[in-house]
Amino acid sequence: MNAASWVGLFCVAASCGQFLVPSRVYTQPTDFVLGLPVVPVVLLGFSAVLLTTGVILLGEGICKRLGAPSLWTAAVADPARFVRVLLGGAAAGLVMEVVAQWLGRLWIYPFWTVWLYALIVVPGFAFYWMSIVESYLAVKAVLDRLARPSRSVAPARPGGLLLIGVAALTTALLLYLNWYAQGYVLAVQHPTVHAPPFWYALIAFLGVWVTVEALLTRWGRPSLLGAMRRRYWTPLAAMVGASAVVGVLMEVQNAVHRFWAYQNWPGGWVAGVPVAVPTAWPLQYATFLVVPLLLAPELAVLFFTHPASAATTR
Repeated sequence: MNAASWVGLFCVAASCGQFLVPSRVYTQPTDFVLGLPVVPVVLLGFSAVLLTTGVILLGEGICKRLGAPSLWTAAVADPARFVRVLLGGAAAGLVMEVVAQWLGRLWIYPFWTVWLYALIVVPGFAFYWMSIVESYLAVKAVLDRLARPSRSVAPARPGGLLLIGVAALTTALLLYLNWYAQGYVLAVQHPTVHAPPFWYALIAFLGVWVTVEALLTRWGRPSLLGAMRRRYWTPLAAMVGASAVVGVLMEVQNAVHRFWAYQNWPGGWVAGVPVAVPTAWPLQYATFLVVPLLLAPELAVLFFTHPASAATTR
């Protein structure tokens, strides 16, 4: 354990402080500013920041302890890269928000207002994205200690992948255009009576992921599918493992007071969470790992190669 890990654990533990506040503070807010219930938003927002910060620091601490490269180390090495990394993280978050929240109607933010949402959606997702990536890299660092470097193979041809990705994106766009042909209203705070079928969002996410994978292959960059083709399964295992740990941490905290509230998911509910949500967490990781590479493609080596073979991949 190092200093970053200990501070990260403290932040994660401190984020549970929201449970010590009487529930009526959340269910019966009394102080409002421009329609915003100030106390619940501050309490839950601060808890979310603590949890996210804790995950980031824990990820950094584990990577440093194992001598593995981390997101922070890679990003701060070059000021221009740092900006691209942040923009890439914000872009990944917006892709998820546009597909799943704006179009898919899969969750809302009950305590927020539209003006607060507009202020924090971009920087908030860039910050949240860092926690997703750092947790992935931490699990990957652990697994890389056990895995052997993958062998080189001939690069795949991107033509077929690109065709599939573009076809999926086009199909999703046409489906959403048809669904909202009668009009569209952004629903950030209040539940919606009608929502598109869940599989529309799945097609859209598939299209985004496969399209970016094809572009990475065309640029000669490592990718998730490329790693699997090399029989290097660590990225996939790290993605599933990290999503399980971080997903449980975040969903358990959110299930009590619902900083965000799920809606329109298929299947039933368990412990206040739709049963389909845990299976969607790895899909979120896949999106958050590949989309930023459009702006910072040099991170592909960090994400999808064994450290021992990274030097020959660059």
